[in-house]
Amino acid sequence: MSKSACGARQDSEKESQKGEYYSFGRIFSLSVPVMLGFIPLGIAFGILAKSTGISLFIAMSLSLITYAGAGQFAFLSMLSVGAGFFEIAVASYFINLRHSFYAMTLLRDYKGLGFKFFNIFALTDESFAIFKSLNIADINTRTKVFSLINLLTYLYWAVGTIIGYVAGSSIRVDYSGIEFCLTALFIVLALEMFKAAPSKLVLSFSILAGVLSLAFVPDRFMLIVAIMACFIFILFFKDKL
Repeated sequence: MSKSACGARQDSEKESQKGEYYSFGRIFSLSVPVMLGFIPLGIAFGILAKSTGISLFIAMSLSLITYAGAGQFAFLSMLSVGAGFFEIAVASYFINLRHSFYAMTLLRDYKGLGFKFFNIFALTDESFAIFKSLNIADINTRTKVFSLINLLTYLYWAVGTIIGYVAGSSIRVDYSGIEFCLTALFIVLALEMFKAAPSKLVLSFSILAGVLSLAFVPDRFMLIVAIMACFIFILFFKDKL
């Protein structure tokens, strides 16, 4: 056996001693469901960006710097009707406010994590759901898995944007219903997360908060109210989660 093969085997054994081993292939496979949602929606964003008349540079800046999904679509919609910077900034803040609550539940997972600022910036609804379905004790392995998943999902969105902007005019695809794509994906990831760490308390409260918000809160405030209710729940029951 060659020295390089022996070294690779020893590294694998060391990794296994620390905890479950995650190869790049395995990490990539975890990100595939997100890829199937992000690239088509990135293409849709690229097509919309080009149709509004903004440059490829601006479109890519939105995807690489803002990286906000729904916030980017809202930005283009508000820009097209002549909204000012302040209105766009406020709308973007509230659309992405949910990430503050994600951070609350990831404080333990992010403690001691490498590339922390990138992992904070690149966190999405979908990567959050993946992270909460994993239980990685070793901090080095967790850094590897979290960072690669965030990097891959970040690249999926960027690639989708480029394809949509450059080749969008020649793509003939029926995008009807695509707006539900990430919602469906997040539901599946949430179910996987529950299977990995079942909690009837969390599931019951989440369903109750969603149903009550849907029934009694105006549409434009429904998401914020539901998230605030879950945030309060986390504060009171964080030691039991």
